[in-house]
Amino acid sequence: MCKLLMIDDNPLEHLIMQRMVDNYNVFPNMDHSLEPDMTIAYLENNYTDSENLPNVIFLDLNMPKFSGWDFIKSFEKIYAKLKRPIDIYILSSSIDSRDIAQSQKYPFVKAFFPKPIAKSTLLDLDAIYNKAS
Repeated sequence: MCKLLMIDDNPLEHLIMQRMVDNYNVFPNMDHSLEPDMTIAYLENNYTDSENLPNVIFLDLNMPKFSGWDFIKSFEKIYAKLKRPIDIYILSSSIDSRDIAQSQKYPFVKAFFPKPIAKSTLLDLDAIYNKAS
């Protein structure tokens, strides 16, 4: 079963996503993180533990202290040694074309979606990952 991790500093965004996941009966194995720096530390310390690594990360860009871009730059350094590939989907309120273009430079960033994620997008991603896992 696919493991989804949402990283966002706003608890309300987590609540909205959890309600969507529950209402549409998708991604039954979902975790949440308010602290991207702690998530990177976890991934660095557990990169061989494929059972507990997420398959998919939904990542916000605009976070204080440790932004989504900081997360991506740190993730890039450990990506190759992860025992399970992890795909990142950016969920952002940004409509800046530079952010979208920048996100396309990383092979593990699969897409850039506006917040809140569309129902159809969430259903499509669930079908891709939960049929594949």
